[in-house]
Amino acid sequence: MRGSFEHIYQLLTSYFAEVRLVDPDFVFDIQTTSCKDKRFIRYFWCFGPPKKTYKLLRPVVVIDETFLKGRYRRTLLIAITIEPSNHIFPLAFSITDSETTGSWTYFLEMFGANFHSYDTRFVFISDRNLEIINVVPKVFPFAIHTFCAFHISKNIKTTLKSTRIVLRMAAEALTNINFQYILGIPKKIWSNLYNPMSRYVVTLNFSTYHLLYEK
Repeated sequence: MRGSFEHIYQLLTSYFAEVRLVDPDFVFDIQTTSCKDKRFIRYFWCFGPPKKTYKLLRPVVVIDETFLKGRYRRTLLIAITIEPSNHIFPLAFSITDSETTGSWTYFLEMFGANFHSYDTRFVFISDRNLEIINVVPKVFPFAIHTFCAFHISKNIKTTLKSTRIVLRMAAEALTNINFQYILGIPKKIWSNLYNPMSRYVVTLNFSTYHLLYEK
């Protein structure tokens, strides 16, 4: 909050040491270039309460990144889960130079050392970042890696709203019956691909589908 960015990074070790005084289970790790100049590369931290509570929550972990502002354009990596009230429950954090294979490997290895055994079966959810795709099966060979439906739907053009809705419906279906409901609707009724006349007249939307299907 006060001082320069350089001074704040210099105080990281002292800050983490102070946190550990009130949270003995607090974990942090700082990597620097060498013992001589100690130039910052990346660091990892997680608080004690999430470590103790995590095993009581769902075995589903969401990992993502965001970009920090300021003089040093660093990248924040984060792992979260969802608690019983469907609220976000942060687990672990890492600030690194950039989103690379090395940074994701470091983060996931530190996460595994504090939250998961490497032979534990659980679910990772992420976007389709190539570094994540390559690193997850190497660090957690028994984990199930899935992609976030929200990220996939955001890659569909905004104008294709009906496609985005159908995608979310299919992704959120919990039973085969629910999923088959979508496939059971005649494609020519709601899809331009299977309706040879719609491309010459008007594009089918959900209001058009409602009128046709109810009849």
